[in-house]
Amino acid sequence: MQSRVLVLVSTYNGERFLRQQLDSIIGQQGVNVSVLVRDDGSSDDTIQILDDYAKKKPNFQYYQGRNAGSCMSFFDLLKHAEGFDY
Repeated sequence: MQSRVLVLVSTYNGERFLRQQLDSIIGQQGVNVSVLVRDDGSSDDTIQILDDYAKKKPNFQYYQGRNAGSCMSFFDLLKHAEGFDY
């Protein structure tokens, strides 16, 4: 049985490399990968990219928050991380 892994990602105006990063994470082999993204108040097309992935990938979720900085954004993500092996 494959381990269930949740990858936590915090974004902020990351449209330039976001698709590459998400494709790399989702494309991992040998594990059952899910992705949870928190957007930290982006003003570019990051939300549109996240919305596209959420519509196409059943193992992908995201939510938006106000700009809190990277540290607080990851702490908020940890509050939503349950039910996974790693």
